[in-house]
Amino acid sequence: MSRAKVIHSSPQDIEQAFYEALEAADLEALMDLWADDEHVVCIHPGGPRVEGYHDVRDSWKEILSAGALQIRVVPVHRVEGVMVSVHNIVEQVMMSSSRGEPHVVQVNATNVYHKGPNGWKIVMHHASPAMDAEEMVEDDLSDFDPQPTLH
Repeated sequence: MSRAKVIHSSPQDIEQAFYEALEAADLEALMDLWADDEHVVCIHPGGPRVEGYHDVRDSWKEILSAGALQIRVVPVHRVEGVMVSVHNIVEQVMMSSSRGEPHVVQVNATNVYHKGPNGWKIVMHHASPAMDAEEMVEDDLSDFDPQPTLH
């Protein structure tokens, strides 16, 4: 049974759905948010440029095979137009150290959304490790559930 396609009416709606899909490790929900296009681009922290819907899907499948991601999104800057919206954010990703201790990794990310006949879709996600993480946001673990182990 196929899942009903949701048409997202704003860039904020699709961004929220994107991070909810990551937190649920739901690959199908995640990929429903991407434009089904050979020109979509995804760059994971420290990784190569991945282009095309199927290759982007494979990259997320590999990441989500390790389990759900617990991410807090901190908006930094948005440029919004009628058909395109660019969101620059900080992702605070809960990780576990090799000793099992929780810590937050800061990631600078840019998400680009395009509005087409099927509503807003993701056309680019570029994430890089934040070099000045201590200065950007303190490691505040109070909002995170310490139970999940994230990779």
